[in-house]
Amino acid sequence: MKTAGRRTFLRGLGAGVAILPFVRLVESSRAAGAGLAPPSRFIGIYHPHGVAAELYTMRDGDTETSFDLGYPDSPLQPFDDPGTYGRSFKDKIVVIEGVDVLSDTNAHNSAGTILTGSRIVGGDGGQPWNSSLDQFLAVEQRLGDATLVPSIALAVGSKQLSARETLSFGAGGVPISKIIDPGVAFDFLFKHAIVGADPAAQARAERERRLGKSLIDFVSGDVQRLRARVGPFEVQKLDQHLDALRALEKKRQAVSLPAGCAPPNRPSSFPRLERHNGGEPYFDEITDLHIDLLALAMSCDITRFGTLVMNDLSYAGNPLGLPADNHGAMAHTYAASGDPATWKLLARFNRYVYGKVARLLQRLDAYGILDSTLVYASSDMGNPATHSTRNVPTVLAGGLGGKIRMGRRIGGDYETMPNNRLLVSIAQAFGVDIVSYGIQAEAQYSSGTLPGL
Repeated sequence: MKTAGRRTFLRGLGAGVAILPFVRLVESSRAAGAGLAPPSRFIGIYHPHGVAAELYTMRDGDTETSFDLGYPDSPLQPFDDPGTYGRSFKDKIVVIEGVDVLSDTNAHNSAGTILTGSRIVGGDGGQPWNSSLDQFLAVEQRLGDATLVPSIALAVGSKQLSARETLSFGAGGVPISKIIDPGVAFDFLFKHAIVGADPAAQARAERERRLGKSLIDFVSGDVQRLRARVGPFEVQKLDQHLDALRALEKKRQAVSLPAGCAPPNRPSSFPRLERHNGGEPYFDEITDLHIDLLALAMSCDITRFGTLVMNDLSYAGNPLGLPADNHGAMAHTYAASGDPATWKLLARFNRYVYGKVARLLQRLDAYGILDSTLVYASSDMGNPATHSTRNVPTVLAGGLGGKIRMGRRIGGDYETMPNNRLLVSIAQAFGVDIVSYGIQAEAQYSSGTLPGL
């Protein structure tokens, strides 16, 4: 495995951590002086196989605001691990003890429902009816217009766009392509923003910008002329095309990063990237790189909306000591309210996942933007052995400028609470005035907010 380039990248991120808090502090002070709140950011994270609910729930004596995360086999332990992550994040999370994702009879499609609140059309491998919350906010509500990249969808190990392993969907439930290569993610986020001091490079960037702008102007004019000749449905599609052109124009115009924001070198390539094609041993490092890139891009205000689809570590000799077949030997052997030994394997994988979320919180905190960000981490099912969509444990983190009160454990009686109501609550926290989100068989399931949030 080639590691030198990636180690250089991660060292560079460490240097950025030292520089950027000062830059963000200055920006926050300016925003406060101007009577403006820091920009709001959203990151959605999916992990497979559900959660070991028996080891996730509150312990005897715990309350909403006073609870222990360090008990034996606790999946949530990374959120209270200052030795590993520099501080405890107990005061920056809301642990929700389960909502009903309400996807369909096959909970493996629930990934596509988590942020869309929509049942899946077309059965196994189908797609939802509507856009996911990240795309609704970033594109349809145009909250991503202020940044170079309106949104980004990252994944580990699989480019597949089925509802089984996709979080981000555009209008009409069209899946958003995922980037699984950290080098490509780096290019997507930073390439058009990095020119450097070399005169030849600057001249080349200016030529590309002028050429790109002239082409965009030509195509935009053509689209505007077509709008007068087509029906309402085609007009909607043309407007989506114009939005894409505007986003492209922003990338063409950008030639430098904000002062103090200096990204490291591009990550070097991996021998394999995809699942079932030898990529599994690299998934852990790829996940770290995706997390670090996403946090850096948000701290530089290159994007404010992103999603990450995680993968498992199904290979012999994985660092967690799990069976080589995580799905069959860990998830399918889970015995809810049965043999406690079957809970511990899944709890170990859950702890690994939440460790990655804690890494993200650590990065966002170092960059000074954790409090203005909302991280939403969830899985596809409650009881993985029965493929149940009920009682799916969910973690919110960050704070979104105080709009969601952190440092709590809530739920207990939420097992049948539709996840749609959580999506409505989040949209309202972003300032979007809606009362329902997603499409369910019965309208009341997609309406209202999550009590107590």
